[in-house]
Amino acid sequence: MNQGWAERDDNGHYWPGQPPTLPPAYYPTPADPLVSPDYEGWWRRGAALARQTWRQVLAVHAIATVPATALTLPAGLRLAEETAALRITPGRLPDLSGYLSAVWQFTAVSIVASLFSAVAVAVSVQLVVLAATGRKVSVAAAFGAGVRRAPAVIGWGFLAAFVFVGAALACFLPVFYVGAALMILPVIATLEPGSGIGRAFTLFHADLGSSVARVATLAGISIAGLVVFAAVGGVLELMIGGSIGVIVSTLTTGAAGLVIGIVTTPLLVTTYADMRARREPFSTAYLAPPV
Repeated sequence: MNQGWAERDDNGHYWPGQPPTLPPAYYPTPADPLVSPDYEGWWRRGAALARQTWRQVLAVHAIATVPATALTLPAGLRLAEETAALRITPGRLPDLSGYLSAVWQFTAVSIVASLFSAVAVAVSVQLVVLAATGRKVSVAAAFGAGVRRAPAVIGWGFLAAFVFVGAALACFLPVFYVGAALMILPVIATLEPGSGIGRAFTLFHADLGSSVARVATLAGISIAGLVVFAAVGGVLELMIGGSIGVIVSTLTTGAAGLVIGIVTTPLLVTTYADMRARREPFSTAYLAPPV
C-alpha cells in the first residue's frame, strides 16, 4: 500500500508540481530511506537512521569535542575567576578591564571551537548518507568526504551568522524565521557543492507547513537537551564550586553536544530530503555513488 503517498498524486511516486514525465527512478517510493510523505514517516526514518549511525556519530562528535574543550576550558576558567573577582561598589565604576578581556578571549576561542563542530557535522551527515544508501557506516569512509566539505559548511555558517545579526536588528520574530530556514544549511553545504543560503530558503518554502513541523521538532529537541544539560551542569558547578565546578560544567556542555548530535543529525538529513523532494524530483538514489 502506498498510503500517504497515493493521497498526494494517485501514483505514489511524486508530489504535485513535479514533472510527471521523468522516469520513475527519479521519484521516491514508500520504501525510500530518507524521503517521507508525512510527519510520522519522517520521524520513523530519522529514528531508524539514528539507530544505525549513533555509534559512529558519537565517535565523530567525541573526537571533535576534545580539542574544542581543550580550547574553551582555560578561557572558561579565567572568565569564572574574573567574574568572581568583580566587585561593584555603589557610587564607583568597577574596573572591568580584566573581565572584558576574559569575555573577549572566551568568545574568540568559542568561535574557533565551533570550527571543530562544523567538521563533525559534515562527517556525521556523510555517515547518515552512507546508512541511507545501504553502504557500510564507517567513520573512515565518511571522514574524507566530510572533511572536504567542511570548509563550505564553515564558510556558509559564517555568512549565516551575518544574516542572523541582520534579522536580530530588524526585529525579534525574523530571527525565528531565519533560524528555521537555515537549519538545513549544514546539510546543503555538505551535499550540494555551490549551494548555500539561498538554496536553504528555497527548500524551506517548497512546502512551508511540512518544513515548519520538522524544523520545530528539531528545535524543540535541541533546546530541551541544552536546558536539561545546562541545568545539570549548573547544579553540579554550584555544588562542587571553584575550578573543578567550572570543569564539570564545561564537560556537561560537551556531553550535551554529543547527545543532541546523535539524535538530530539523522532527522536533519531526512528534513533536507523531505524539503528537496517537495521542491524537485529527488530520492535517496541521488546520493548514492555512481556505479
